[in-house]
Amino acid sequence: MNKIERVRAALRGAEVDRVPAGFWFHFPPEFRGGEAMARRHIAYYRQADPDILKVMNDTGYAPVGTLKIAKPSDWAKLRPTPLSDPLFQSHIEGLKGIVREIGGEVLIMTTAFNPYNQAVAILRDSLTPGAPDSEPARRLFVEQARTEPEPLLGALQIMAEDLARFYCACISEAGIGGIYYSAQGGERDLMTDEEHARFVAPFDLQILNALRGVAEFVVGHFCGKELNLGRFADYPVQVANWAHQSGNLSLGEGRMLFRGITILGGLDERGPLAYGPREALEREVRTSLQQTGTRGFMLGAGCTVPNGVDVSNLIYARSLLAG
Repeated sequence: MNKIERVRAALRGAEVDRVPAGFWFHFPPEFRGGEAMARRHIAYYRQADPDILKVMNDTGYAPVGTLKIAKPSDWAKLRPTPLSDPLFQSHIEGLKGIVREIGGEVLIMTTAFNPYNQAVAILRDSLTPGAPDSEPARRLFVEQARTEPEPLLGALQIMAEDLARFYCACISEAGIGGIYYSAQGGERDLMTDEEHARFVAPFDLQILNALRGVAEFVVGHFCGKELNLGRFADYPVQVANWAHQSGNLSLGEGRMLFRGITILGGLDERGPLAYGPREALEREVRTSLQQTGTRGFMLGAGCTVPNGVDVSNLIYARSLLAG
């Protein structure tokens, strides 16, 4: 099997010659978008030789950094971002460059952040521009949702429309195969199930339903620690990915919850994969395969591995699947 055949078989839950694998991490800011983004991802692909390539989406979303939210009513200032926006176009152009170079060798997916994530990014920048910690912004999101929900709901609707249009264009215009949908907001201690069902899930589903018939496949990346994964059980995705080491369901429990769809993951992104030793990495790979079997499974990490990771570790993890 070549890489495309191998991953498509895994997506169907069919037999594979070996389990496919893929890992990813963020690149420095100078590789955000356009030709530089394409060049850096292609170089990583040639070095690491993954079976599936996820493109990082660090290009940005225009309202982040430009819309300032000092009070809930400020969400009413948000206006739609057209597909012609330079940030959207920069990412699409970068994807086109990747597809031209390696699209015949490997299935390519791009990262897609959900409206909740983008709303939190707007709040984070409004509180402290450039701040790395999103926790205060997450708490502010919930506070505004509880005290004055209507402006926030209106803004989330606009964001869902913007992002659905953009993610569909990444496929139809750039020619990639799939979407890696980062569905954030599932932490049990952040909001109630009812709040998630009102402020997160409807906008996720709006985007995911727009991708039906457009994307060959969608990976649902359920990001975070101590998640109520049941909130995502009915999301229309073909692959589920989460960090089972972070207070979340095991691989086997998750497979049951998601009704047997393909699982991507198994390895701790901040464990032996990143830091060694390799004997521990070998044990972790064996344990993952024991829990999942070889059908309907792709080896990966529960989330993005740390920047600056030794790529030889990623190559070694994949090599453990050979034979």
